[in-house]
Amino acid sequence: MAKADYQELLALDAQGPLFGELMLRDLLLPDLLGEETSSIAYWAGRALARKLPVEEDQLTTLFERVGFGVLAPASSKHHERNYTLSGPVVQTRIANFDAPDFRLEAGFLAESLQQVLGMVVEANPTIDRRKQVVTLTAALDPKAPVARTTQFIHH
Repeated sequence: MAKADYQELLALDAQGPLFGELMLRDLLLPDLLGEETSSIAYWAGRALARKLPVEEDQLTTLFERVGFGVLAPASSKHHERNYTLSGPVVQTRIANFDAPDFRLEAGFLAESLQQVLGMVVEANPTIDRRKQVVTLTAALDPKAPVARTTQFIHH
């Protein structure tokens, strides 16, 4: 549910497609999908990533182009990678909605990394309301290989 009333939502610093995306993702879809919203969004993100495969170094560009926000690698370990998702769309969603869901972005990241790395990857978002950013934590499972059959898009 939105933190603001209708008039405040109309005054958001979000124009055109961004405003529509915010209304669909954070107001309409939760009403339609109920408690399944988060898991459906995650699997939708994974499905979308299969349709837009890119090499890992192109993920930041793709995240911005599809309107997810600014993705930046934060840290990397053998079994985990952390990314920070920020920017105006992320800040607007965090500031104006009670429970913005970033599982679509997490699923997209997980599937993208899984295709590139050839191992099972799961990802979860953590919202930092104070900093108005989201940390996407990708857990890598090198003991669970998956086939890499994807043709990557090069920009």
